[in-house]
Amino acid sequence: SRSHFGSSDRIIPLCLRVVDHSTFWSSSASSSLRPPRLQPRHAMAEQGAAGHDGGAITGSQMQANLTSAKESRKRAELDAQLLANRIALLKQEEEKAWKKIEETRKRAGEIVELRKQNENKFAAKENFYKQKWESIRAAQAQNAMSRDKARAVRDQTREGMMQQKHANARNTKEQSQQCLLAKKEHEAQQRQANVERSAYLKAKKEDAKRRLEEDRLAQLEKFREDYEARTAQEELLRARTDALVAKMEKEEMELIQRLQNTQNVQRNAYEELEAALGQTSQQISSSTRHFPGGAAGSRAGAGGAGSAEPQPAA
Repeated sequence: SRSHFGSSDRIIPLCLRVVDHSTFWSSSASSSLRPPRLQPRHAMAEQGAAGHDGGAITGSQMQANLTSAKESRKRAELDAQLLANRIALLKQEEEKAWKKIEETRKRAGEIVELRKQNENKFAAKENFYKQKWESIRAAQAQNAMSRDKARAVRDQTREGMMQQKHANARNTKEQSQQCLLAKKEHEAQQRQANVERSAYLKAKKEDAKRRLEEDRLAQLEKFREDYEARTAQEELLRARTDALVAKMEKEEMELIQRLQNTQNVQRNAYEELEAALGQTSQQISSSTRHFPGGAAGSRAGAGGAGSAEPQPAA
């Protein structure tokens, strides 16, 4: 009883601990594996009083009471830690909510300011387009006046140009006849030059064709050698890759086997834990059922011993 109430000084620091989300959920998940709850402290006190009235309790009963007190203290510490984690999470969520509220208010103010700026811009743009339209209309009127003046000038200019064109046509006809004669002479000279140049180009083309054929054959030979070298290199790389794949497959099989062995060990550990928890529950329940008989036996043993030492109370 003293050991149970003396653990309250260790509950307070545990309440102040704050762990992350993974620790909180792992603690919540581990609570499902918690051993069954023992009797409350007032029930234990009643049993202790009954044992005290009936006689001194045995050593096994004392051990059971001590174990019950330790389990109750551990459960209280775990509940305090879980509550502290939940409180910390609730505070974090509240801070996040206030941050979102501040951001929303700030964004609303920005939107209102942006709307005012857009309205001012729209009004300025409307005024700009209005002034621009008035200037366009004034320019259109000025352009219409300028077009009328330009049309009169063009008519006069066209008449003078027609007269000049007729004079130029006569001069051009005379010049074209002279140019036709000169063109015929030039064409004859050009044909002769073309024949000579065609012969030269044909010979040059044949020579270039021959050189291109030689270059093509040399390039084909080079390509063939390069192809054979690359093929050999690819075969070597393929062999290395196959060896690496075989090695990796072997390593994969070994890792799979090791993982299966680890899972078997983990499963055995869970089974041992469940068996230990079940055995502890059975021992506690059996000691509770046989408590009156144990008290009578302890009285008989005390009467036979005569001067035996008194057993400490729970």
